[in-house]
Amino acid sequence: MKKLLRNILFFSLALLCAASLASCGNAIKKDEAKAVVNDFFNAIVAEDYKTAKGLLHPDRPADLETFFQNVEQREGVDFQSGIEIKKYTGFSSSVYDSTVGGSRYELTMRTTVGEDTVTFTVEVVKNENGYGIYNLDLDT
Repeated sequence: MKKLLRNILFFSLALLCAASLASCGNAIKKDEAKAVVNDFFNAIVAEDYKTAKGLLHPDRPADLETFFQNVEQREGVDFQSGIEIKKYTGFSSSVYDSTVGGSRYELTMRTTVGEDTVTFTVEVVKNENGYGIYNLDLDT
């Protein structure tokens, strides 16, 4: 009887470990999120809005050219002069977030855009609809 209980306990623990490892497979890793953000910034600097749009999450399409031109006119910054990440100032992540129906990773970073300091907060999401930048906020 003890052997049966021990085997049941062992089997239950093995299933629990397997389930927790499987759920972690969907998590967005820090380096993965940083790479998407860097690729996005590079595309914006190059005015390659088609590539930048391809890095957006399918649930959140946007007219990036109009958005960035409006920010440039309103704030007097020139994104084509380069976006350089100076410091990551915050992050948050979750393996599953019910508001997006999947995993999310949010990075906040202080950058320079030409001579100006701009703080970006970028949320990257991976869910059943796809993967990409879900939300972008900036503060000049």
